[in-house]
Amino acid sequence: MKRFCLILLLVTAVSLMASPAIPAHATPARQEATPTPPPDLPAEAIRLWSQMGVAERVGQLFLVTFSGDQVLPESAIADLILNYHVGGVVLDRRNDNITGYGRPANAPTQVAILTNQLQSVALRGTPTFTATATINLDLLGENEDETGIPLLIALNQEGNGYPYSHLFNGLTETPSNMTVGATWRPGSAQSVGQVVGQELSSVGVNMLLGPVLDVLEKPANGANDLGVRSFGGDPYWVGLMGQAYTAGVHEGSHGRIAVIARHFPGFGASDRPLQEEIPTVQKSLADLERGELVPFVAVTGGASNVAQTVDGLLTTHIRYQGFQGNITAATNPVSLDPQALTTLLQRPGLSHWRQNGGVIVSDSLGARAIARFYDNTAQEFPHRVIAKDAFLAGNDLLYLDNFALNGAPYATQLANIQDTIRWFQERYETDAAFQAQVDTAVLRILQLKLRLYGGDFTPENVLLADTAVSPPTTHTTTMMDVTQNGLTLISPSADVLAERLRPPGPNEQIVIFTDLRQGQQCTTCPVQPLISLTAIQDRILALYGPQASGQARPEQITSYSFADLATFLAAGPEPIVYNAVPITPTLVPSLPEEELTPEAGTAVPFPTATPPPGYQVQQSLRAADWVIFALLADDARSQALNDFLAQRPDLARNQRLIVFAYNTPHFLDTTEISQITAYYALFSKTSAAIDASVRALYQELTPRGVSPVSIDAVGYNVAARTQPDPNQIIPLRYIADDQVIESTAEADPLPVSVGDSLRLQAGVIVDSNGNPVPDNTIVRFVEWDRVGGGRSILAEVPTRNGLAQWDYVLETRTEGGKFRIGVTAGNALISQELDITVSNNAQGEAQVRIIDPTPAPTNTPSPTATPSPTSTPTPSPTLTLTPTTLPLPPEAVEPVIQIELSELLTLVTMSVGLMFVAVTAVIGSRRLRLEPAQQVGWPLWGMVGGLMLYLYVLLELPGTAVFSNLGAWAGLASTLLGGLAGLVVYRVRASR
Repeated sequence: MKRFCLILLLVTAVSLMASPAIPAHATPARQEATPTPPPDLPAEAIRLWSQMGVAERVGQLFLVTFSGDQVLPESAIADLILNYHVGGVVLDRRNDNITGYGRPANAPTQVAILTNQLQSVALRGTPTFTATATINLDLLGENEDETGIPLLIALNQEGNGYPYSHLFNGLTETPSNMTVGATWRPGSAQSVGQVVGQELSSVGVNMLLGPVLDVLEKPANGANDLGVRSFGGDPYWVGLMGQAYTAGVHEGSHGRIAVIARHFPGFGASDRPLQEEIPTVQKSLADLERGELVPFVAVTGGASNVAQTVDGLLTTHIRYQGFQGNITAATNPVSLDPQALTTLLQRPGLSHWRQNGGVIVSDSLGARAIARFYDNTAQEFPHRVIAKDAFLAGNDLLYLDNFALNGAPYATQLANIQDTIRWFQERYETDAAFQAQVDTAVLRILQLKLRLYGGDFTPENVLLADTAVSPPTTHTTTMMDVTQNGLTLISPSADVLAERLRPPGPNEQIVIFTDLRQGQQCTTCPVQPLISLTAIQDRILALYGPQASGQARPEQITSYSFADLATFLAAGPEPIVYNAVPITPTLVPSLPEEELTPEAGTAVPFPTATPPPGYQVQQSLRAADWVIFALLADDARSQALNDFLAQRPDLARNQRLIVFAYNTPHFLDTTEISQITAYYALFSKTSAAIDASVRALYQELTPRGVSPVSIDAVGYNVAARTQPDPNQIIPLRYIADDQVIESTAEADPLPVSVGDSLRLQAGVIVDSNGNPVPDNTIVRFVEWDRVGGGRSILAEVPTRNGLAQWDYVLETRTEGGKFRIGVTAGNALISQELDITVSNNAQGEAQVRIIDPTPAPTNTPSPTATPSPTSTPTPSPTLTLTPTTLPLPPEAVEPVIQIELSELLTLVTMSVGLMFVAVTAVIGSRRLRLEPAQQVGWPLWGMVGGLMLYLYVLLELPGTAVFSNLGAWAGLASTLLGGLAGLVVYRVRASR
């Protein structure tokens, strides 16, 4: 039986992973500890599998959480590793895994020690280790009989600090994904990924639960918890950023970190967070393939190289009506639905990646939404069934977090984890189908671990030799550059702002209101402000204060919280009165100065009471020239800004109001934005974001970012911005002998002959942001016959990296003709043109050259009379119109007459077609002896069908290129086909 299983596993492994889509990542020379990967990972995985017992195989399926910041011999996590052989752990600040031993700044070193402790237990089967900063490899034990398999140590580190970067002290602050998306530069995503990969691998983390590849389709509703966690709202660009970020993590970690993209198949259209219930989205599979699935395909089968390919996908708990059918309360989410998940993973691009070793990781199986799905009364938590359903759905790794009813202590969660693993062991030994699925999943997991460590699981290669972590300062500089490139001006336009605003002067009063929020590295760690009360004020003084450029003075800046502003507004529009008369103290009898002692008291009056916050805000606002708002979130505590704009328009009208959004910029409506002088979006709350906002305030930094998500309040739509720019002139070239031929207007034409093929290349075609248009944007190659007057669409070609290529063949019908070929893309209708002149001789010689479109004539002002010497009026400015390029019209010889003739021919053929359809219907209705009403209706339906298809072709809508090639006969062909369709439809309706 064992031999049979070995043969079965070998065949399965070879079929699934013979040519891995995610081979071992190249390791730079400086990582000398990592050996060359073995040549055949499937065979090595099977060798390891054959040495493992049932408990070891089953344990590999589980990613567990645990409590505490160290591994003690009697700890629960040591028991799970030693006796249940779990495949990995997830570090979580909420479980006090990341404490810094009471000093958050020391968290990276503490985590490095913790990961070494975890791996030492897994590799040697003994909890013997040291808790010092350097692991003593001699103390790890020498039991060579153990199958030492390293753990997957996962972490959620999305960027932008608390709460989605769990290790947010001691490492480089990285911006949010949306800040990266606002740069529209994949290189920025790669730079951030490199920093994350290098620093996480330096603390022993080998699995990143990210990046988030959800397309934020409805950013304004604030219903789900994505916000700035997404790269943006365009599927293509989210995919590009995901590819670059993944490559960066792999490069920064030297292949030592597995990247697990989330939340597959897409969570961006959800209308609620997972903490409430499983969301349902009205989308079909076709909708998903056009939208949500695009980024996930981009980092799997669509990746152009190994580094861009993710190691796994994390499935999310969501349902899709239209894809899964009629959704009811009992319909499984995709993460628990075998049919749905299998269908998704069989889509082009994903299927090859999956077959070649791609790992599927479940989302947290202890999420409140899952608990409510199985029991909406919250009385039962069927832990066995939950884990079984997730595994049978197709998840290889089961993420057991909060694995009990909400609020249950960790002891209950631990008991559920242990019971689930034991039950899986029993199923493995009694259920052959279950055993086969477990073994297939274990092979994928083992191959992943072999890739991470180059096939070398020795402690010297797996453990960190040095746990003292100190990120290089260059990382901070890199993150500063990314953040500055993501700085976005939401309102007004840059031109209007330049006219309206200047930097604050040294004598102008500045009032700053900050949305104060707090976070903790662990439950016993000190509370940390996400943006401190004086963060902006301190940065202004550091950059422009007396010790810097001298543009700002401490006494001119006052900082308050949003709570202070809310207190001021709660007092109403009437002035707040404060009695500032000092209280006269009772003094002790006067003594000689030399006899005064602390016990005797002093003649110092009692200090006056501190003015209440509302009064202080009132006085500061009355004197303010600038009012700055640091906006962080959208809830009741951030409502103070909205209330200020609504209740005190008198104050809003008299000062310069500046708003910096350190979260998504969707918390203000159109009316509120119209009251603001300038509205900036940083999308992150990092120190680099504070620095960038201050530099923008003093106009030292020009905003270069563009929002990657739609903002309805200012009429900004990201889908429209990624369409071809209508103001561009699309480049057109042809490729000859592997050489791209640019414009040759002044050079000799290229000699060709009838029958030759010309490879034409259009682009790079850019969108309204100046970036290459998304892949699969349709480009039309259009031909103008300058002799016959016809115009036809030759081909419709999708773009790739902003380029579209098509092979044009000079056919025999072109002899003796003059042609121009141009391209259009969306509303971009102007391009360079390929001018073709074909001779009438027997050889069919032709000449080809590329010409630029002829610009429209410039309106030159008429000359004015010279004024007399006695009159010296001030000359009025002359308006010079900007030249506008237009498509080159046909030569002015006789094109108008010939075009009208071709149109007349088309009209005649259309009429003939309609007449034929009508006569056919009349004759047929009589032979069939239809009722009089049907004898009239049938011909009419045929004529309407013919006219509809004719108009469709006339408007050159998608799919009409074949008709355009027919010339004048297109009218006959379209009316006949459309008429036939109309006749058939009428007869079907009449038969019912």
